[in-house]
Formats: sequence, structure tokens, C-alpha cells
Amino acid sequence: MRIFLTGATGFIGSNVLAHALKAGHEVVALRRKASSAAVVSLPHEPRWIEGTLADLSVCDLQDCAVVVHLASAGVSPKQVPWPELVEANVVGSAHVVATAHAAGIRRIVVAGTCHEYGISAMDYDAIPADAALEPLNLYGASKAAAYQLVSAFARVHGLELFYGRIFSAYGEGQYEGNFWPSLRKAALNGQDFPMSSGSQIRDFIPVEAVGAELLRACQRMDLRPGEPCTENIGTGYPMTLLAFAQQEWLRFDASGQILPGARADRPDDVERFVPLLPSH
Repeated sequence: MRIFLTGATGFIGSNVLAHALKAGHEVVALRRKASSAAVVSLPHEPRWIEGTLADLSVCDLQDCAVVVHLASAGVSPKQVPWPELVEANVVGSAHVVATAHAAGIRRIVVAGTCHEYGISAMDYDAIPADAALEPLNLYGASKAAAYQLVSAFARVHGLELFYGRIFSAYGEGQYEGNFWPSLRKAALNGQDFPMSSGSQIRDFIPVEAVGAELLRACQRMDLRPGEPCTENIGTGYPMTLLAFAQQEWLRFDASGQILPGARADRPDDVERFVPLLPSH
């Protein structure tokens, strides 16, 4: 299968790219410039195209069977200006989907985020994929706006759309300012790890599992034209932040100490962020 991939040099995208190439798929991947590279090792290079989402044209998508759209700006804890969030996450996503349609591509796979749910998470032990979108941050708001646009476009034009809201992904290639890379760095360097209380409950999913799920969506037989499929992507095994930290600390055979409570909990942090997963 020939796959067109955006966000191929990001955390999730690099892992999807590696997974797709290992599975024998042909991948055409978009990157901003020639010096941009995947953040994980690849079995071989895809066919790279340089440019932004706005530069994407029908010619770029020639003979592709599916578009996998993972490019996104402002993924936590990175901060970007509001106009950049709108341009990349909303306008850019709309352009990708419209260009795919113009190129005659029927299937589109898009990565969303659990941050789209925001305050709705407080209403559920496990958040269903049809829960109200009430984001608590601008990144989540921009992704929620993009979701409304691309899902409506898919309905109007009869496209097969899979939209997967990813929960707490972690693993190789993740931005060093995120929780897991910071934890790993401290563990491997023999340092203590100061953290919040760790009482927050999350669904931690290895990035390899996220990549496998997104790639599976490219070939699913149950997607229907004009009926967007929106699902959560997680493991179904929630745990506290502290329990996850302790699990990984043991796995790294760390000599330092985890210091829960050394840092204040964020006042706007949702205590429980757990997905309701599909039954398949």
C-alpha cells in the first residue's frame, strides 16, 4: 500500500513511519525541509517531499491509497502562538483533507488528542469517544475545531475517515520535556526525580502500540463512506502517574529516588483521564 504521511518527523509520526516501512508499505512523507529527519531509526528512508501543509498539492498524493495526517503544532508541553495553532491544526488539517479528496483518495486517518475532551473527562470513569468536547487548553481547542471540520467534510463528500484520539503515549523519540523522557533521563543518570503528587490517573500507551493502531486503520474493513469513525487510542489499563513512574524506575534499574510531591500539582489538571475503548 502507498501511504501519504504528514508529521513524519514528529514523535508519533516517526514511529508510524518506521512501523509502516517495516511492514513493507511504500510511504511518501511530508517534512518541512531536507534537513528534517525522523526521531527514531528507520529500516530505510521513505520518499520525502519538502514543504508545509499549505504547500500540499494533488500531485504530491498521486497513486496514494490513504492519507495519514499526524502533523500538529503545540503538542504539550510545547507552546506556540495561537495563530500558529489555528494555521497548522485547523487550516492545515482542512487543507490536507480537501487535497486528499481532490486527489481521489477515499480513506483518511487523522490523529486527535485526549485534550479535546478537557473538562468532560470529569464526568466519566472512562471517557466515551462521543463525549462533549470541552478543551481546557488552546492546543486541545484547535484539535477539537479541526475534528469538527474534517468529520463534517468526510460526511459531505463520502470519505472513509478514521479519527483516533490518542491518550498518554510515551516512548522513543518523545520530546525531552515530557514526563517519560524526563523520568528516563534522571533514572539513567543516577539522579533523583522530583515530580507532582502523582495521584493523577492516566492511560499510558507505548508509542509503538499507537503506531500499530493508526496503521491498522489504513486497512480496516469496517470503515464506511460518509460515516466518520471516531475512537480512543489507549491500553485500557489506567494507573496513577506515580505508579507509572515507579514501574519505569524499576525497569531502568534506577539508583536515585522518585520524589512525589516535590513539585506542585497543576491547578487546571484533570485528576482522571481514562478512555473508553472500542470493543474490537
